[in-house]
Amino acid sequence: MNHWSTHQLTEFFAAVCARPDEAAATSVAVERATEVLEAEVGAVLRDGRVDVAWGISADKLSGLSENPVLDLPGIGELHVASARFGGGTLLVGRADEALGPEERQLLQAMAQVLGLALDNLTLLTAERRQAAERLALLDSLREARHDSLTGLPTRVLFLEKLREAGTASVLFIDLDRFKAVNDSLGHRAGDDLLGLVAARIRSCIDDGDVPARIGGDEFAVLLRTSRGDEAVAVARRLIDAVRRPFRVAGRDVFIGASIGIATGAGSSADDLLGNADVAMYRAKKDGPGKVVVFEPHMHAQALARLNLDGDLQRALELGQFRLQYQPLIRLGSGTTYGVEALIRWHKPRHGYALTPGSVAPHGAVPVDVAAPVDFVSPADFVPMAEETGLIIDIGRWVLNTAGDQAARWRTAMPDLRLNVNVSGRQLTDPLFVADVERMLARTGLPAEAVTCELTESVLMNDPAVAIACLGELRSLGVGVSIDDFGTGYSSLSYLRRLPVDELKIDRAFIGEAVPSREDLAVVRAVVELGRTLKLRTVIEGVETEEQRRAMRRLGCDLGQGYHLCRPADPERIPGLLFEPIAA
Repeated sequence: MNHWSTHQLTEFFAAVCARPDEAAATSVAVERATEVLEAEVGAVLRDGRVDVAWGISADKLSGLSENPVLDLPGIGELHVASARFGGGTLLVGRADEALGPEERQLLQAMAQVLGLALDNLTLLTAERRQAAERLALLDSLREARHDSLTGLPTRVLFLEKLREAGTASVLFIDLDRFKAVNDSLGHRAGDDLLGLVAARIRSCIDDGDVPARIGGDEFAVLLRTSRGDEAVAVARRLIDAVRRPFRVAGRDVFIGASIGIATGAGSSADDLLGNADVAMYRAKKDGPGKVVVFEPHMHAQALARLNLDGDLQRALELGQFRLQYQPLIRLGSGTTYGVEALIRWHKPRHGYALTPGSVAPHGAVPVDVAAPVDFVSPADFVPMAEETGLIIDIGRWVLNTAGDQAARWRTAMPDLRLNVNVSGRQLTDPLFVADVERMLARTGLPAEAVTCELTESVLMNDPAVAIACLGELRSLGVGVSIDDFGTGYSSLSYLRRLPVDELKIDRAFIGEAVPSREDLAVVRAVVELGRTLKLRTVIEGVETEEQRRAMRRLGCDLGQGYHLCRPADPERIPGLLFEPIAA
């Protein structure tokens, strides 16, 4: 072979160092050494084992040593030369003749260059790892302080700014109907909407104020003022801005916001943000688009809510829910048309209240059936169940329990109808229609005997989703009723498109013992609308004889209320069904 040169070693070094890791560098070193020295095989040994082989598989070189002659099956006798480097031994085997002195010198130089290159790669790999770790740390710190989706400060940075601010006010903002957008249009659309909301918030505040995304669909704003009236004015401006339509996924999307406010000097940053959060929950309870300023007594209410939430998580498992039924009465004849299932929560003050003949669930503490219980209003626990998602399981229990009960009653009263309330979360649950279908199959109830009641606001949160779900119910033959009609914001165009069978007129329109002319005019208009659209009409809240007579004269089909019949336990219902109300 030709005499070796510094140029050969330089090329060898460059080829080895160009590889991204030690394994690749070692492989190319063995390959180049084998080619340059015109050998048949090459290898690198580490700790007595073949680490890399060239010209032959590594398993055929098992037991390879640094002996000057090696006999390999299929190849024959090879003259072996080796040279040590820091991490092992570089060796080559040639068939025709042993390596000469200059060739051995070149092999030794290659081994030293390989050792140097591997040392450099080890250092470089460590530096790269450290640099990647530093970048990851910087990214995590940046992400912890700035929201990647909206570019706004996160809770961490917001609290830092709040601690530095001294006297300040905090607005805690929660978006209304955001989940409906996420569920119907997808998370990508939800993310786009959050970015647009962040821009609206920025446009409503001064340069010195600090907006932040706290998490999910919750935002906060630090205002450089402790005056409540100024904070309320900004909150109103924000609500008006968020109420305007957003262009998302090629369509106009309408959402809202509820805002809690906390003001005052002397409070810690965490307390101020927490107080605003408490006030926001109070605002959401009051209804969408509300602003509430924190007051100290709200803390006790928040603690009670927290305790109630914990009890609610266990209430279904512990059998604490009951159903009562309120008849729907034909105003023309005074006879019973059907019943509405109404959920009740009897929460024991201590332990688990057993009903006669029932057994306490495993782990529950049984107490006597006569033990004191607290009646929790549905107005308090149903919204909470909506928030936590428990309403899906609770609603399924109501559907099945009421279906079983109605099937038993229909043996004596075959024309009896059943109305069951359905929440917004149930409406968007992909399993809801299947739940209804299974209940009908199991109980033998005809589909036309069951009506699902949904409030007007639930239907209008996302009309497209509502129309699709209600269409599936209609395909089963199940009826649909709009509850509290007249209190929401449905339009006649949507009402015509919704597969609806019944309108339940809200009790607010006959709130007086003797209905006013204005109230009667509204009810008359709804009744005439129902006739035009061939919908059954029900008036809620009939509390006096004057109201009953007035609603009958207006032509309302059905009535419901304490004057006609109060909600009753299931064992009392059969006697009530056959007692006509005065027509």
